[in-house]
Amino acid sequence: MDAKFYGNVVFDESVSAVTATPSVELGSRRVWKGEEYVYCYNAGGAAISTSLALGVVIVTAATGYSVAATSLANVHNPCVGVVKHAAIAAGSYGWVMTKGFATWSLVSNVTADYQALALGVGGKFLEPADTSVGGTHAVCAYGFNINTGAAGGAYAFIKTAF
Repeated sequence: MDAKFYGNVVFDESVSAVTATPSVELGSRRVWKGEEYVYCYNAGGAAISTSLALGVVIVTAATGYSVAATSLANVHNPCVGVVKHAAIAAGSYGWVMTKGFATWSLVSNVTADYQALALGVGGKFLEPADTSVGGTHAVCAYGFNINTGAAGGAYAFIKTAF
C-alpha cells in the first residue's frame, strides 16, 4: 500500500528519475512544486531530450502511457506533456510534466510573443496554424517569452487534458 500524506501518494523518487524498469506504477500522477506529472514509458525509437523541453504524444493504446517525442503533420494529436527534468532514453520510464512552466523548443519561426502553441514535428512546438509544416495543430500551451527567430525557444505554460 502506498504511503499517503493529505490524501496524496508520497513518492520516494525525484521527477528527474529515469529507469529501465518501472519504479512506480505506469500512469502514476504527482505534484511537485506546483507542477503536475504523469509516469510514462518512452516507446519511441530515440531519447526524449531536455535541452529545450520536448512534447510527447501517446504512441500506443496498449498501455495508454507509452509516449514518443513526435507528432504527425496535420493531425490533432493530443499533447501528453513535456519532458522537463531528465532525458528519457528509448525503452525507459520517466516523469512527463502535464501542467507547469518550461522553456521549450520551437519547430519554426513564431511570429509573435504571447501566443498559443501547438505540438509540431519531433516534439517541438509551433504556431497552431503554421501550414509550412503540415497544416493546423491542436493548441496545448501558451508562450510568454518567445524567441521569434527560426527554431528558437519559448518560455511557456502547458496544461493538458491527459
